[in-house]
Amino acid sequence: MRPRRDKLSFVAHSADLTFPSMGTTAHVIVVTDADDTNDLLEFAQERIDALEARWTRFDDRSELTRLNATAGTGPAVVSVDTFLLVQRAVDAWELTHGRFDPTVLPALMAAGYDRDFDELAADAGADFVAQPAPGCAGVRLDTVVRAVTLPAGVSIDSGGIGKGLAADVVTAELLRRGAVGACVNLGGDLRVRGVAPGGGAWTVGVDHPLAPEREVARVQLTEGAVASTWRTKRVWGAPGHRRHHLIDPRAGASTDSGFAGVTVLVGEGWGAEALAKAVYLAGPADGAALVEEHRAAALLFTDDGDMHEAGAIADFLVPPMRA
Repeated sequence: MRPRRDKLSFVAHSADLTFPSMGTTAHVIVVTDADDTNDLLEFAQERIDALEARWTRFDDRSELTRLNATAGTGPAVVSVDTFLLVQRAVDAWELTHGRFDPTVLPALMAAGYDRDFDELAADAGADFVAQPAPGCAGVRLDTVVRAVTLPAGVSIDSGGIGKGLAADVVTAELLRRGAVGACVNLGGDLRVRGVAPGGGAWTVGVDHPLAPEREVARVQLTEGAVASTWRTKRVWGAPGHRRHHLIDPRAGASTDSGFAGVTVLVGEGWGAEALAKAVYLAGPADGAALVEEHRAAALLFTDDGDMHEAGAIADFLVPPMRA
């Protein structure tokens, strides 16, 4: 399959490609010391699309959907990719003390998010009944045979962690294939490795969740991940019954925590996505402390529009902080 060249541009031996995948827009940048960027971009697109096919919950044929169907029936052997997804999802649940919970899938579906977001009806989830998430305590992982055992009533949602993990996986594989630098951005879940186009560090713009077209800060990093979680991004339902995709696993329903959104910087994409959701759910009272606990960096946007620094963010901000 040839790349869909929705956007393709060359600067010396760097190039980028933008294409639809994982329910969002994928943007891949590669930097090489040889003129092989086309092959690398083609590989990246095929790899991201393959991960989407394995992990989407909107296709009954996907490996994740088939895994979820085995809940309560015993172990299921899965691919390397899907085993890693479940492993990282459980890791994230443990590291965030359950604030990030991949078992919220039944709650998401009950709230009306039971199909691709673009296909949701205006009254989706009108008869919503909250369903607290069961958590990952009963999930069993057998690393020897790559088997996953899900307890009855437990299903895994790849959600944002799948995008962050895909960015981790694909950037690593691009460097193994000869790239000297790579960036994969999947709808705001972004991972960078190696050198940026032109050499040096990568610079990433941060938009405001209440004004998505307004860049309010820039961060610079040579290695690591950036993830943003906004309650304003995926909203559905009739007036008076509006819901969003940020489900509090304890309540089993959308929650307005006092944050409009958060942007988190850590080492890995899967961790950035999980921590961003956990910090959002922690709210202004505890969110900054959670960033500190994980030795991360973050920009926190409250409902009144104010932006606050947390953790080591000052080490990454490009002056002047406000664009």
